[in-house]
Amino acid sequence: MIGDSRKKLLFVITQPVVGGAQKYVFDLARHFSLKYQVSVAAGGQLDGDLFKKLEVEKIKTHHLKFLGREVKIGDDILVFFELLKLFREEKPDIIHLNSSKIGLMGALAGYFSGVRPKIIFTAHGWIFKEEVPRRTKRVTIWLARLAAKFQDRIICVSQNDFYEALKHRIAPPRKLYVVYNAVGETEFLPRVKARVQISRLAGRDFAEDNFLLVNPGRLYATKGLNYLVEAFRNLQSKLGEKKIYLVIFGDGPELKNLKSQISNLKLEDQILLMGDVSEMSQYLRAFDALVLSSTKEGFPYSILEAGLAGVPVVAADVGGIKEIIIDGTTGLLVKPRNSTALAEAILKIAGDRNLAQKISGSLKKNIAQDFDFKTMIQKTEWVYKV
Repeated sequence: MIGDSRKKLLFVITQPVVGGAQKYVFDLARHFSLKYQVSVAAGGQLDGDLFKKLEVEKIKTHHLKFLGREVKIGDDILVFFELLKLFREEKPDIIHLNSSKIGLMGALAGYFSGVRPKIIFTAHGWIFKEEVPRRTKRVTIWLARLAAKFQDRIICVSQNDFYEALKHRIAPPRKLYVVYNAVGETEFLPRVKARVQISRLAGRDFAEDNFLLVNPGRLYATKGLNYLVEAFRNLQSKLGEKKIYLVIFGDGPELKNLKSQISNLKLEDQILLMGDVSEMSQYLRAFDALVLSSTKEGFPYSILEAGLAGVPVVAADVGGIKEIIIDGTTGLLVKPRNSTALAEAILKIAGDRNLAQKISGSLKKNIAQDFDFKTMIQKTEWVYKV
């Protein structure tokens, strides 16, 4: 736009694939495009879901061709210079970084670019909370502290992330702000129509009395899907005549291991791997429960979406999940890495329709009251300005 006097806001994220962090970036970019000159930079494939959605919204994008999720020294050095060039050309007033890797590289590039932008970083769950060897954990904590020195403000998506940052001395309290994730306008298909669509996508004719579990997201080790598959196996002998299916959405590096586990347990007919499906949330009402078996989380969008759709939630008690799921009231919480507890919680919902309706209704009410999209936008913009 010629003569556009609006400030420039540049979002940077590692990958443009389907996921919570990508939804976060898209929602913020779309909303703030009314007030700022917004653009989004990401690595990964040019046909990634995020790039496609931004194109529809006519939001400018930049492809960082050497940027990937994994650490590759040679490529990562090239990414640093890609970012340096991008920042010097675009001259953003605000750079909003997303993901631990880009949080460090983007902060350093922003600092050395000479542009002097305000650098904001959103921690979508700290990387040092992953299951890694002690030495690796110490390195990731040191890198997070280093990155924080070059970041002006850090947004934590949960109180848990905030306290972890303080506990590990990542940054002084004055740099840390809690802004919960929230869901904007979301349309859900009615249950009957949603189940028809899921049957079509899965190539199965699901009956109304079939019990359908769903797990959406990226297929990373931290999603604990091995525990979920084991829990599903434990359910088989306890549900009598009721047919139960587990539908897993998403793609990622754990796909091969997941397929192998499912095959070894001979569960291919009941556990269905759907891959990446754009706007998967519209089908949520087809399912009887959402199950998260993660070993690490920030503040999952999938719980917010399931709650608004009226779907009961079973989740491992990790990250910021307990800040929205109150056990027995707005959902069921289980200990992480415990397939037996996960199976027992699923059985409770499968066997007690009143409980399922009670907790899903309470969750929906809780989200409407405490996790409002307008509040998320207002708090995020306030962080930009302070």
